[in-house]
Amino acid sequence: MSSLPALPVVIALLFAGMMCLGMGNGAVFQLVPQVFHKEIGIVTGIVGAAGGIGGFFLPNILGSLKELTGSYTFGFFLTISLFVLIVFLCLVVSQLKRKKVLINHTISES
Repeated sequence: MSSLPALPVVIALLFAGMMCLGMGNGAVFQLVPQVFHKEIGIVTGIVGAAGGIGGFFLPNILGSLKELTGSYTFGFFLTISLFVLIVFLCLVVSQLKRKKVLINHTISES
């Protein structure tokens, strides 16, 4: 049988989690003007809308999966799998961009 941790521990973990989420949110919105110089407004809107869509659909999907399977485990594994896939894709795209910049730099020096 499991038990909940003490209330101060829960509050500390909740506070730490919210700090991490806040830092991530701030970082995303600080990167927009650095990457999209001319389209700051529209990209900021798209990023905000994507966050809103994720905030709406993710709890519904997790709830549906819990009703379907009787456990949150599958939903969390699905979320973690999607996260790992997205990190992998970000790394691949980053490497492709670096190679493209290196090739363009080499060509311009020739």
